[in-house]
Amino acid sequence: AVVSTQSTGRINVLGDITLFPAHITKALAQLQLQTLDNSEFFLNLCLAYTTRDEITHSVECMAQGVVAGDLRVTDINETLMDQCMYSEDLPPVDMLLRTSGEVRLSDFMIWQANFAALQFVKVLWPDFGFWHLIGSLLDFQRHEPLISQNRATYKPFLQRMTRAELSAVAHTEHCTLSSHEDCHFNEAISEAYIETHRNRTENFINNLKDERRKLLENCAEITVAGA
Repeated sequence: AVVSTQSTGRINVLGDITLFPAHITKALAQLQLQTLDNSEFFLNLCLAYTTRDEITHSVECMAQGVVAGDLRVTDINETLMDQCMYSEDLPPVDMLLRTSGEVRLSDFMIWQANFAALQFVKVLWPDFGFWHLIGSLLDFQRHEPLISQNRATYKPFLQRMTRAELSAVAHTEHCTLSSHEDCHFNEAISEAYIETHRNRTENFINNLKDERRKLLENCAEITVAGA
């Protein structure tokens, strides 16, 4: 697989590429490696992908991190889960468009589409044309202000909730009194614990990215029979 040296786009494959025949796995790995440092636009391909598999894979990564001592159980939260998904570097889904008239998501990007506008179009994908897209975009424009408002509200709520949970853990671990009601809350202890949590999870995610890159490099070197 060869990508033009003038290409500025990045190709991401969301899914388990090792499930494909060797020659396809190798080509997909090479495409991703060759465009890994590009950032002008992204082409995301969901291949051998389901949300159930993606969530399972993310949970397995975090569980392995706990077993290896790279994470603590109390480090696991929604933010870390988000960073362990196949879509780790991608923005959230704005609009999820389903053709064929079927009103179901078929286990597709359900985690990422929690605030997305859902479009169900009664036309088969090969027949989906320009005007179908325009109609979907116009309908999305009606929902976009509410979507943006919900995201803007949820993000600080999640940050406050995560901070409160981490502070509670720090408080519990450092309080030696029999009743936590009698313990005076120490802000410095809380801040120190949160900073330790942040460093620990950042190191874990960086290591996870390195492992995923090594997997691509190994897949790109697969020997294909008959090639």
